[in-house]
Amino acid sequence: MKIAVVGKGNTGQAVLDLLGSQSVYEIFDSSNTVTVEKLNNADAVIIFVSAKVLADILPILLETTTPIICGATGFEYTQDVIKQITINKNMWIVANNFSLSMVFIKEALNSLGKIQHLIPQLEYTIKEIHHTRKLDAPSGTAISWQKWLDVDHCGISSERLGDIKGIHEATLSYEYETIELKHTAHDRKLFAQGAIWAAKYAINNPSLYGFYQFEEVVAKEYANEY
Repeated sequence: MKIAVVGKGNTGQAVLDLLGSQSVYEIFDSSNTVTVEKLNNADAVIIFVSAKVLADILPILLETTTPIICGATGFEYTQDVIKQITINKNMWIVANNFSLSMVFIKEALNSLGKIQHLIPQLEYTIKEIHHTRKLDAPSGTAISWQKWLDVDHCGISSERLGDIKGIHEATLSYEYETIELKHTAHDRKLFAQGAIWAAKYAINNPSLYGFYQFEEVVAKEYANEY
C-alpha cells in the first residue's frame, strides 16, 4: 500500500505516524506541491488541509485517477465538483470528522431528533470546543450533528481553548428532563485512523467510484460485515 499524504499539519502528521514510512509514498506540502503524475503513482491520497488550500489544488486533484480521502473542514463541494468526480470515475471519500464512531452517533442523533414530535417543548443545543488554532466556527462536525438531528431549531455554540482536539455535545432539555450526547477526541490519531481505514476501503474496492460521505461508507461496510 502506497499512500500519498497531502498536508503536514497536526492531523497529517498523525496519519504519517500511523502509516509508518513503508506505506507513505510521498508527502506533499507547500515545499513539495502536488502533481497529477505523482498522485497517479500512489494507491490512495489522504488530505488534511484547510479549505483554502484544497480550493487551490482542487483542479489537480480532479485530474488524478487515484482515490481521494479528504478531511478539509469547511470546504463546500459544489454539484459541479461532485459531477466531475463521477464523470472521471474516481472515488472520493470526504468527512468533517473521520472518527469511525460517527456513523453510530449519526444514528443516535437521528433518533434523538424524533423526540421533538412527542415533546414539542424540547430545546436542542449543540456545543463544540476546539483548539485555538482552529479557524472555522462552528466546526464541520457540529454542523453535521445539527443536520443529523433534523429538528426545527438547534443552536450551536463554539469555544476555542488550548489544544483541545475536539469536544461535541448535544443537549436536549425541558423542565422535566435533560438528555446529553457527548463525544470527546483525545488524540488526532483518531481522525488519522479513520482516514487510513477509508483509504484501505477505496483500494480494496477499485470498481467503486463517485463522491461519498465517510459515514455512509462505514455504514455500508458495517452492514455487510454484521
